[in-house]
Amino acid sequence: MVTAAQNKKNIKKNRRTIFEVEGKVTANKSKAYASRSIIEENRALILKNYTAAFMGNRQLANQNTDDIFRNRQALLSSIETSSDVEENFVASMINEANLDFLEHRAALNAAVLSANDKMIAVNAMLIEINDAIMAANEGIVKFNAKEIAKNTQILNGSLKPKSATPAKNAARVKKNAARGTAIGKAAAANSKKMDTLTSSMQANRKRIEKNAEKIMQRRADIVKNSSNISKNQERVAKAITS
Repeated sequence: MVTAAQNKKNIKKNRRTIFEVEGKVTANKSKAYASRSIIEENRALILKNYTAAFMGNRQLANQNTDDIFRNRQALLSSIETSSDVEENFVASMINEANLDFLEHRAALNAAVLSANDKMIAVNAMLIEINDAIMAANEGIVKFNAKEIAKNTQILNGSLKPKSATPAKNAARVKKNAARGTAIGKAAAANSKKMDTLTSSMQANRKRIEKNAEKIMQRRADIVKNSSNISKNQERVAKAITS
């Protein structure tokens, strides 16, 4: 037969288990939010790279392309011809230049469409993440409502210690012990998973930083091209009036 003394001893053991599990769970909470912070930082840096690459480098590079072919058109159009053969030569060169530009633009359009497909997939995943967060929030709200109801019942006097028995207490103590063990195992698994996620996040950060370096290096190349285009423009202008 279970005694109050045995229950008291087991309750103390459970109290220690709960204290230890609480430490693991709260530590995991801190690790989880620290991980989320790194993820958000990575996403912000990715978007920064996206803006620098697409809204910055892409537009600047495209402008260079436009200026290059503007120079080409002006230069070819300024060539004087003295026969039908020469005229056809220049006209065919102009057509060739236009085709070069259009072929390049078509390839870029395909690249944009490919990126758009991936962005659509990313957006779909973000929607799924939002759905998961909303579902978790709903779970929190329902849990809180249930616990508020319990508190209300206790306030209304539903908790009657005098009705307790050693056997009923022992059953609850046993159940609490099992739950404490299960929560501890889950916390350990979560901790291990977060360590793995941290490794992945750090690897992502390195890739993001490398991309940022490449983007800035490419920006320098674009600016250099722009400078060379400007030099050519001066020569083209002279060729037009010569």
